[in-house]
Amino acid sequence: MKTFRDGGYVIALCLVAMVATIGGTNAALSPHHYDHSCPQIYSIVKAEVQKAVAREARNAASLVRLHFHDCFVNGCDGSLLLDNVTGQVSEKFAIANVHSVRAFEVIDAIKAALEHACPHTVSCADILAIASRDSAVEAGLVPEYPVNFGRYDSFTANISAANEFLPSPGFGYSQLKENFAKKGLNERDLVALSGAHTIGRVKCLVIRTFTLVGHHNISAKFLDFLNKTVCPPGSENPTDPPKNQTFPLTDLDLGTPNTFDTNYYKNIRKAHGMLPSDQALQSTPGVNQKYVAEFASDTSKFFHQFAKSTIKMGNISPKKRDDGEIRLNCRKRNPRVLRMVTSD
Repeated sequence: MKTFRDGGYVIALCLVAMVATIGGTNAALSPHHYDHSCPQIYSIVKAEVQKAVAREARNAASLVRLHFHDCFVNGCDGSLLLDNVTGQVSEKFAIANVHSVRAFEVIDAIKAALEHACPHTVSCADILAIASRDSAVEAGLVPEYPVNFGRYDSFTANISAANEFLPSPGFGYSQLKENFAKKGLNERDLVALSGAHTIGRVKCLVIRTFTLVGHHNISAKFLDFLNKTVCPPGSENPTDPPKNQTFPLTDLDLGTPNTFDTNYYKNIRKAHGMLPSDQALQSTPGVNQKYVAEFASDTSKFFHQFAKSTIKMGNISPKKRDDGEIRLNCRKRNPRVLRMVTSD
């Protein structure tokens, strides 16, 4: 019997053809952008991602999440990676990011390797895009969908926009739909991209703050299990807040937490959503329920749509040369003297 993995090459070819159509709205982006200037990008990023995921499986989900959280704030421009500087508060301290987004050291390692191989060539925003793809693939996503390149890095971060545009785990379906629509993403994109919650972990603070409060059409038996076993009372508190802000965590998919599969959709169809925003995809009547059922029963459709929607998301308002730069260090703007030299 032919498996989806056997047919991955055919699906990959379809995605290659499709990426030109999606990317056609922004001629600056192309999967061939680094073909001559840095063809090593593929092997370098893949090797660093593989090392990071082997070191800690959670890094796969963290890298996928970094790309999402970057693109939803003023477009895919690497602004999330900037640290605090005088007069600018990092997006890392936004409500949806603080003590949550991570794996920045993996991006640092990728950037360092690329700067050694192809100095001042690959943007941090592009690194986020390909690292997200390679991380999902490393966790089980097939095929390796094409990535558009050619983004420039922003000069500034925007914590206000991060607090405004990053979706909350407590959002209902109408809020999610509106949130994604503002970024040019439709309901099918919403349901597909939410499937990234098939991997990764979540703070018990979030479970107890959002999931265990109110009624979200989540199974009462499952809520009782979360309350008594997974995130019992007291688990919402950091173990040692003054030092390292370590928070108790739980897997988003309790069955196969490190495998990119369709269990996320199967779980919410059983009313076992870990977050209200997850369960809302199934509990709200509409075309979203059709997509949930479709992805739950057909791995190939989910993987194909996740790839397609991620490519689409990656094209949100990329910075161009005139309003961006290629950072040498993803955590900070280039020195003024370098910007002057490379402004031609």
